[in-house]
Amino acid sequence: MIDNKMNRRSFFSTLAKITGVAVVAPAVLTTVFSSAANAQKKRGSAPAAGGALPLIDPNDSVAKAVKYIEDYKKSPEAKGNHCITCGFYTKTEVRAGKEVGTCTIFAGKVVLGDAWCASWNKRA
Repeated sequence: MIDNKMNRRSFFSTLAKITGVAVVAPAVLTTVFSSAANAQKKRGSAPAAGGALPLIDPNDSVAKAVKYIEDYKKSPEAKGNHCITCGFYTKTEVRAGKEVGTCTIFAGKVVLGDAWCASWNKRA
């Protein structure tokens, strides 16, 4: 049989727990959400000098994972495909005589138009 009576000790214990949660929860939630916002801000765009997005480094872990190379002609896997013809690529500018653009694979960085990676996807 369940005893539905609450004694004084259990009442104050429960009250202390509820009060503690009510006091701590807003502070924890504020910290969690502000940390997530700061992390997203850092990932979103990391401009280099002059406000331009940095060029992806071929030694970057993501670049290595997708076999990124700066010259598609040096990879037989590319089969003539390169970033300019990829659906993930959008031209942004010309740097040092070479076309560069953003790629959805490499957030916050730009890639060379003549580069290639294993995630190449035919432009629609």
